[in-house]
Amino acid sequence: MTGPVTEGAEPISGVIAALVLPSPPMQLPEYVGAADPAAAIRERSAAALADLLARHPKAQVVVVSGRERAARHTKGSVGERVGRLLLAQVGWAGSVRSVDLPFDACPDEIEAAVAAVAGVPASATVLLIPADLSAKRTEKAPGHLDPRAAAVDDGVLAALASGDDAALRALDPALCADLWLTGWAALQVLARCLPQPGSARVVWSGDPYGVLYVLARWGR
Repeated sequence: MTGPVTEGAEPISGVIAALVLPSPPMQLPEYVGAADPAAAIRERSAAALADLLARHPKAQVVVVSGRERAARHTKGSVGERVGRLLLAQVGWAGSVRSVDLPFDACPDEIEAAVAAVAGVPASATVLLIPADLSAKRTEKAPGHLDPRAAAVDDGVLAALASGDDAALRALDPALCADLWLTGWAALQVLARCLPQPGSARVVWSGDPYGVLYVLARWGR
């Protein structure tokens, strides 16, 4: 992983909207038993996704997600699986493509992911970006408390709310790795595929388990 990549970007032709959504594995069926701790998160995500797709019913959907470099199984990245689960939940009948990259991607890997999105043969593309922010917000968080987490998370939320792609590109990858901000690489792809969006807003954010989850929409 190298330093932040801050060069400007041209919009990727065809990318018209994006939804950043929570990607904790507890949303997946194998983690749901008598208790369903992620039910509220999943329902919020599904509602936001259904609304977005209702506005773009003929778009090509591309799930862009980060993954571990050494896969532990063949099921695909957690982010991709969460994205496809939510698409099924809202009854999406269109095609779905996946673009995975390491969560600690180097600049070349980020650009390859952007090129993969650009290569999708569609006049209208909607990106799903499963991307969680830091996992060190409280003493009981997965990574325990890191006092730097809140400020970094606040910066990402502000960037997502205002459509500030430059602020996303300027995120320090080493600091994000320290904070277990696993959505860093996927957010880099978002910033390059849909820079300076015409509309941007944070639909919801919360950290019920010391990990900051966010729902945010960007559009042209």
